[in-house]
Formats: sequence, C-alpha cells, structure tokens
Amino acid sequence: MQKRHFLFIIFLISGCFIRISAGNLTSKQSEITTNHQNKLQQRSGKKYLNAFYYRAQMYTMVPSQIKQDMKWLADAGTNAITIAVLEQDFDAASENIQFIIKEANKVGMDVIATPSRWGGIVAGAPKVPSVFTIRNPQTWVLNKDGSAFDTPISGRISSINSEETYQFVQDLIDKLFQKWNFKGVIWDEPKTISLDYSPAAIQKFGNNPTMDQQIQANVDFYSRINKHIKTKFPDKTTSFFIYASFDDETIKKLAKIQYLDYFGADGRPWNEADGGQLEEKGKTLLGNQGQRFIDAAHANNMKSMLLMENHNLPKSNIPLLEKGMPELLKMDIDQLIYYYYPRNVEEPDRTMNIIKKNLKNYR
Repeated sequence: MQKRHFLFIIFLISGCFIRISAGNLTSKQSEITTNHQNKLQQRSGKKYLNAFYYRAQMYTMVPSQIKQDMKWLADAGTNAITIAVLEQDFDAASENIQFIIKEANKVGMDVIATPSRWGGIVAGAPKVPSVFTIRNPQTWVLNKDGSAFDTPISGRISSINSEETYQFVQDLIDKLFQKWNFKGVIWDEPKTISLDYSPAAIQKFGNNPTMDQQIQANVDFYSRINKHIKTKFPDKTTSFFIYASFDDETIKKLAKIQYLDYFGADGRPWNEADGGQLEEKGKTLLGNQGQRFIDAAHANNMKSMLLMENHNLPKSNIPLLEKGMPELLKMDIDQLIYYYYPRNVEEPDRTMNIIKKNLKNYR
C-alpha cells in the first residue's frame, strides 16, 4: 500500500513538472511571437512598405547575395518583398523561393507572391507566354473576326470568362499557399480589360459583348478568386493594381472587386508634364493620377497601394525620380511598392541610393 502511495505521489509531482515546463515553453513561444509582431508593428505603423524582388529566384542563386539584399531591404524599413511566381516555378524554382522566404522572414519581412503570366491574364516577370494557355487554345481570347488576340510581350491570353481558366488559377493559388509561406498575392496589371470574343464570352454575353460587360467580368473573376483565398486561407492578403492611366469610370468599377485588402495603380513617380520615359501616356502617380486610386480604395473600405516604377530607367530620368519621390511620399499611400534593383536601369546604384534615402520618410 505504501509503495502504491509513493508511486502515486511521484506521478503527481511529475505531472505538475511537465505542465509547468510546457507552460513555460508555451509562454516563451508566445513571447517570441509577440516580440516579432511588435517589431513589425514598430517598423510599419499604419504604412506598409513593399519591394518587388524580381528574378533572384530564377536559376543562379547565391545565398550570400540574397542575405545581403535582405539586409539592405530591412535597413530601408521594408516590411515585405514580393516575388514573381511563374507556372513553371512550382518545380523549377522551388528551393530558390523557399530560401528567399526564409531569409526575408529572418529579418522580419513578409513575402508576397505575384502570380506571373498565369494564363496570360496578369503581368509579372519575366515576359513569357503561359504554358497553360499554349496547351489550351479553346480558352484563348479572340478578336471579333475569330482570330486569336495576341500581345507582343507574352503572346496569347486565356479568357477570364472561361471556367477552365478560373479553375486553373484557383488550383495554382491553392498549390502556392500550401507549398510556401507567402503572406498574400498581388494581381499585377490584369491583361483582360479589353473586348473578348472567345466562345466563353460569346456564350455569356452574346455576339456583341461590351466593355462594361468585360469590366464586370473582371470584377466577378477577381472577387471569386479572392473569396476562395479568404475562405481557404483567411490569414492571406489580396491586392490588385492597374495602370495609373486608366479612366475614372474604369477605376470606380474595378474598385468594386470584393475580398480585396489593397487596391491601386502603378506608374512613374513624377507628373506627366515633367516628361520622361513613360510606358503609356498618363501612367504617372503624382497629382490627381495616383490620388484617384487612393480615393477609390478608401471609398470602398480598402487600403490604397501605389507601385512607383523605377525600372527601365534611363540616366536622364533619374532627376525626375529624385524630384518626384518626396512629393509621392507625402500622399496618403497605405502600401508603397518600389522595385529593388530592377531591370534595364542605366545607373542602378545611384538610383537605389536615392530611393533608400527617400524611403526613410515613408512612415
């Protein structure tokens, strides 16, 4: 009897010790999590600074260089980096992407994905055709005469009016969040805001579809995929931006996309009157051009986002960036995005030093 009592007492003491140890461990883990969250909150406050970190995930990956990049980005006050993810990257760049996410998280930065050229329906990097679209000609956007709509940058586009296109994007989104620790997605410059005479569009709208119908199709498509994300992955963020050159009416309509956290535009960080090399007339952010998107986002209970385009920058345009960036930072931008050492810049180090100096004022 005494032996059983002794063993019972030992059992009780052991149980208490295990519970205390587990409690201390849980408390410690909670403290680490809280400290990490506090660090992010202290860095970001109301505003969120994001850097497009394109192409480092492809092919040659030097770990020391990526670590150096992460230090530069964190020192500039960057809250997140965004990686472009192609359809092919799920196999061809899996380890590269995983490494970048790990290194970014180490310095307290989130990592966001830009679905790139998926079905040809969005932008991103690099400028390549969609494998899905090539293999599924029945989904192609067509011209009125029945010929395939073609772009000089990435070729054919799959119709967002096709259920096959939607299911393809949804399946890849599921795979993306299940495979990697991405914080969210950014729908970058949708390429489907133009007339669509595909069989799916004709079946839905009749033989003479209108631009209003196609814009609404975009609203419906992205509302649907965003809802799927928020339902299956409720902690992930969703963002959407278009050219700053779009007209007021299109902006108002697209700002009705549901289940979006951020809505905005991309363009040069100066006024159109300043000149410079523009991708398209009116694709600038200063003055009313960028403000229209901020107002549209806030009017629809979303946060605003603006991507300042510092890529493809000739030396002669650097003074325009240097002059315009301080003015841009005075705007009420909830999420500001910049390119980190992007393509085709004549003086990259000089440009990035100017940007880093100004980013200190984005708070």
